[in-house]
Amino acid sequence: MKSNQKITISDKQIEFLIKCIDISQSIESIKPEKSEVELIRELTNIHEEIQKTKLGSTIYYDLN
Repeated sequence: MKSNQKITISDKQIEFLIKCIDISQSIESIKPEKSEVELIRELTNIHEEIQKTKLGSTIYYDLN
């Protein structure tokens, strides 16, 4: 079931969600569905833009 509802969240809430996703992926072997991967990717992109605005430079993540 696809929903077209919109929500508004603050920069701080996005940062919190990204931290929660990172922690949950490192603690458990989570295999998100395609729609969830797309949402995580979108949140990550938004988070990177927030960090660029805060720090004024590109953020690089160590994915190892």
